[in-house]
Parts: sequence; structure tokens; C-alpha cells
Amino acid sequence: MKKSLILGAAAMAAMVAAPQADASEISLGGYYQLRMMDSDATMLETAGDDNDKAWYHRMQLNVDAKVSEKSHAHLRIRPVDGSMATTGANGLNSSATAAWSVKQVWMETEMYGVGVKVGHLPLRINDGILIAHNGSGFSSIVLSKTFGDTTLVGLNNRVSEGATGAGDNTLTADDDDVDLYGLSVVGKIGSSSYQLTYAHLESGASSVLAGADNDWIAGTLGTSLGSVKLTGTVIWEGGQDGTTSANMQAEDSGVLAAVRLSGKTGFGGWKGYGFYSSEDFTHPVGASNYHVWSLAWDQGGVNGRDMLGGGWIGGTNSNANFLQNVWSVGASLDIKAGSWTISPAIDYASLVENNVDGLGAAISDSAWGGSLTATTKLDEGTTFSLIAIGASPSDDDNNATPSVDNMHSLQAEFKIKF
Repeated sequence: MKKSLILGAAAMAAMVAAPQADASEISLGGYYQLRMMDSDATMLETAGDDNDKAWYHRMQLNVDAKVSEKSHAHLRIRPVDGSMATTGANGLNSSATAAWSVKQVWMETEMYGVGVKVGHLPLRINDGILIAHNGSGFSSIVLSKTFGDTTLVGLNNRVSEGATGAGDNTLTADDDDVDLYGLSVVGKIGSSSYQLTYAHLESGASSVLAGADNDWIAGTLGTSLGSVKLTGTVIWEGGQDGTTSANMQAEDSGVLAAVRLSGKTGFGGWKGYGFYSSEDFTHPVGASNYHVWSLAWDQGGVNGRDMLGGGWIGGTNSNANFLQNVWSVGASLDIKAGSWTISPAIDYASLVENNVDGLGAAISDSAWGGSLTATTKLDEGTTFSLIAIGASPSDDDNNATPSVDNMHSLQAEFKIKF
């Protein structure tokens, strides 16, 4: 026995003394989130049960590998992302819904003095209004080069992959793809920041857009006016060239303008926003874009309630979604009350045009929304929140029977970040 211990110790010493390959610095972070919810599932009148009463939880793991000062690799994965499933004959045992979804995976390095990012990565361009991720990512190649206070960025975003091979030998591997190309300048002038972007969408003849192309020019300016922080964005869209759409909306050019404001008060702070998207505006990634205007319109998180467009702008209206053919304003407060932060908010949204190109009216043309949250810190990185969200769409005058209804969501949330 003693001899075995000595030999084992010698082997360990030899392993320690052996030359080791250069090791990366690996860091692990993420968060766990549990929401206990009592909600309406939609804003639509349904014949069946429209309630959503369940516990939803999410665990996200963030793995970051630093190989050198210039080269890194990143992974965002969710082992759990859904509701609790009850098991066992007496219902006393519960197990988590398996997810194991990879949300983001990318690397970054430098090539001939140019920064390079490749993979399924997070993107946020022009205040997240032109492009914004929602915890997932965009398959992209991003190149960047900094000159003083100015950074030049070029990107290729694969919007739609299509088939990866020739298949029936009538398609090439790139004839059914859709790509978004962009060139952006980001910089500062004094205390103000800006971003100017040109983006071009190009699609293959056999893609989901059938060869249609489009262009966008976007400008964003962030500055301070006294104690008020302001960020404004304007996007011009040229209109799809070569579209096979039956209506003219996609072919026409459009514009989107938006502003966000924030400030501090003696009891906390305040925020406000407003945006207008013309009836003919087409967004480069459509409803896949996840700019967050407010808690009621875009909650996010596990089973989050997103009530801007939560059914009330659906129906036969062909162009309405979160950033198309809609305008909205809203405001919120953050009020410090002991160890709690109380945050009331109110929102209003309306369609710009209820009947685009005469294709039929939407289910509803406007909605009020709002939220009330109370959050307290339990420990380092750990919070508890009580959340109430509601929305009320306008009466549906286009149908003989009601098809829209008020929507609510009551939630209790535990969250820990690590």
C-alpha cells in the first residue's frame, strides 16, 4: 500500500512538472430566473381557455474563453427554458422541461489589424432599432477598424440560409439565401455619440424573397440636454426592388423615426419614448427585431409578455408588426421606496394605416398598455420582483362578433445573476 502511494505521488509530480500547453482563461456566468405567472395567453377572444397559469424558469450559462488579448470565444446556452412538468403518480415530483438550446456562439480575433467577429452573435445597430437581438443572435461576419474616436464597421448577416446543397440539382447553394450587408460609422463628437449606417438586403431568386432587394440608411444621435439624456434615430427605407408581392406596400419607400429620453429625479428617475413607422416602411429583419420600448410592449425573459402586436394588429392587415405601420408613445418612473424600486409605466400604440393597400382592416387599430413592478434586492446579484402588465385594444368595429379582449399578466419573479 505504501509503495502504491509513493508511485502515485511520483506520477502526480511528473504530470505537474511536464510542460503544459498554453491555457485559455475560462469564465462562467449567467443567470437563473423563475416566474410564477397568471396571464391571458393572447388579446384574442377564443372559444377555449385563454389562461396561462404556470411556473416558468430559465437557466442560462455564459461561457467565455480568453485565448489572448485579441482572441476570444463565447457561448450562450440554456439548459432549461420553459415550464415545470409534473411527474409521478401523486404529482409530488416535478421536473424541468429540457431545452439545451444554443442561443449564441461566436469568436472574435484580429486579422491584419482589423477586428473580426464570426458566428451566431449578438448585434445591436442604431440604438437597436435597425437590428437588435433578443438573447439569441444573428449569423454574421463583423469587421471593425478604429481610428481615434471613430470606428468603421462592416457586416454580412445571413438572414435566411435556405438549403445548404444543390438538392435536386436545380438550385445552387447560394441561390436560395438572403443576406444583409451593412457599413456603419460609429463615433463621438464632444459629449455626443453618433452612428451612421447603410444596409443592403440581397436575396437569391429561389429564396423566400424571390430575388427582391432593398436598402436602408439610418442615423442615430445620442446627447444630453441639461439633465436629460436623449437618443434619436431616423431610418429611411428605399422599398423592395423586384418583389413579387401582390400589394404595392413592399415596393414603396418608408421611414421610421424614434426618440428615447431619460432623466433623474430626487426620488429615482424617469424614461420616455416615442416612435413612428410609416405604413410602407419595411424593416430589414421584420418581427425578428427585438428593440425594447417598454415592459408592456416587450417584456422579454422566460415566457415574457410582448403585447405590442400581441394579436390586435393581426388579421388581414399585411404590414403591421412591432416596427412597421405603427406609432407609439410611453413613459415610466423609477421610485425608490426603502429597499424597493417601484416602477409604474403607461403606453399607447396605434396603427398608422388600418387598411394597407385595401387588403382589409386589422383586428384592432390601437391599444393602451401599462405595467407596474416592485423590485427588491435580496442578496448580491439576487432580486425578487412583483410584476403586473396589462393591455386593452380598441373595440373591433370591423367584425360582427368581438375578436379582441383585454389582456393581463400577474407575475412573481426570482432572479439570480452569477
